[in-house]
Amino acid sequence: MKLIGLDKMMLLLITCCLVGCAGCDSKFINPRISLWHQDKIPYGTWYAYNSLFTYFPEAEDIFIIKESPAVGIGGSSVDWEESTETNDSTVTEELQPELYLVVSPRFLPTDAEKEDLLRFVRKGNHLVIAAIEFDDSFLDSIGVQKVYGQPMISSTDTVLYTLRASVLDTYQTYGYPGEIIPYHFTVDTSSGWEVLGTVQSGAPNCIRMQLDSGSITLHSNPLQLTNFFLLHKDNHRYWSDLLSGLPHSYSFIWWDDYFRTPKTETDNFSSMGVFMKYPALKWALYTILLLLVVLLFSEIKRRRKIIPVLTPPENSSLDFVKTIGRLYYQHKDNSDLAIKMETHLMEFIRQHYHIQGNLPEDQLVRQLSLKSGVASELLTSLFYEFRMIEEHGTVSDEDLLRMNDLIEQFHIKRS
Repeated sequence: MKLIGLDKMMLLLITCCLVGCAGCDSKFINPRISLWHQDKIPYGTWYAYNSLFTYFPEAEDIFIIKESPAVGIGGSSVDWEESTETNDSTVTEELQPELYLVVSPRFLPTDAEKEDLLRFVRKGNHLVIAAIEFDDSFLDSIGVQKVYGQPMISSTDTVLYTLRASVLDTYQTYGYPGEIIPYHFTVDTSSGWEVLGTVQSGAPNCIRMQLDSGSITLHSNPLQLTNFFLLHKDNHRYWSDLLSGLPHSYSFIWWDDYFRTPKTETDNFSSMGVFMKYPALKWALYTILLLLVVLLFSEIKRRRKIIPVLTPPENSSLDFVKTIGRLYYQHKDNSDLAIKMETHLMEFIRQHYHIQGNLPEDQLVRQLSLKSGVASELLTSLFYEFRMIEEHGTVSDEDLLRMNDLIEQFHIKRS
């Protein structure tokens, strides 16, 4: 029995080892999208960066840009910050163009950076931007719109993208079993944009336009320039086909690492710069400063504390009574006033003597006389006036004065 149990345990152990060995055969793919030129992970751009000298052997050097293009690019053979007007045409002919590459998850330049890059292109240089997220104002300025889709993972080696090879002038198909970002552009080809590559649906994801003597190339999926994509089968031709439409001779190549790094809100932030950026805020700041200066000079002389004037308290209740009295006097509505006087008195009797007003008149007079100490003759005359008002409905000034006198006598004589 022990041998049989031992055999079962050995069989189970061997089965687990075989399953574990089979599981170890699968490779783990790092899903982090860095797009860094020194990263050899699947979604790094080490291969694209290091192959630039192969495609452009005449380039003197490749510079890594880690600060804003708006501050200028040092070491450039072309001073593209200067005006395009020059009298020395021979110098311009001898200078070779430059290539500026941006491979980043996002391309969100400031206004100054956009103007600087476009000036760089108009000087005869070439700009290539591959990003997942683009600045909308930048795309609007060059007549392009971007359409976003739902990213997904392709488990099979499916044909997903096409790119036109400049040498053969034909579209080649490419695919890989990695992450798919089906973003694409919407452009009007009549405005000068040329479609170089498309996604699986046929929508353009790689476009190029000539701007003066330079060019701008936009790509909506930088993952196609990563190690995973370019080193899969023969996909390295995708990178060479993309660059084949550009000049083969460059003096300098700039690889941008500035837009790849997320910028925090505090980077290059200036509170005064925000005020100066918007005219309304700027003039509001100037107005406040001017008012502070005026206040400073007007308050520089010490003043004696002002003694406030104490006003005697007003009897607002008396003013209210006078106002109501004048209102009824002007309208001459004696019957309504008499009913309110009767209602007010009956409420007073109910709260102070706990006598309900719906009792018969003789019983009401008897109980109220016992509790208030007022003579029954006065109470009988008062309730007689109330009954006459209710029966006739019209009240003269004399009747109203007589009823008021009876109510005042009641309050004077009650206990």
